[in-house]
Amino acid sequence: MAITLKNEHDIAEMRVACRLASEVLDFITPHVVAGITTAELDRLCHEFMLNEQGTIPAPLNYQPPGYPPYPKATCISVNDVICHGIP
Repeated sequence: MAITLKNEHDIAEMRVACRLASEVLDFITPHVVAGITTAELDRLCHEFMLNEQGTIPAPLNYQPPGYPPYPKATCISVNDVICHGIP
């Protein structure tokens, strides 16, 4: 696989994406407490992305060929699980 070199515009867009992701993580961190469900965390993140950032969650409705669309805004796993889980 060849390495694709990024130009200044590509890098600027990557910075925006990273900033937006960082904002979501900063927003949700205080809500990650014992007893909260992954569904509630997903709902909070989704609302923040839509209402505060004006963005659309990347995983939502992502559909690789032969698979159903991903139904949630986030991929969350509990404790030491290292797989992406549907909230």
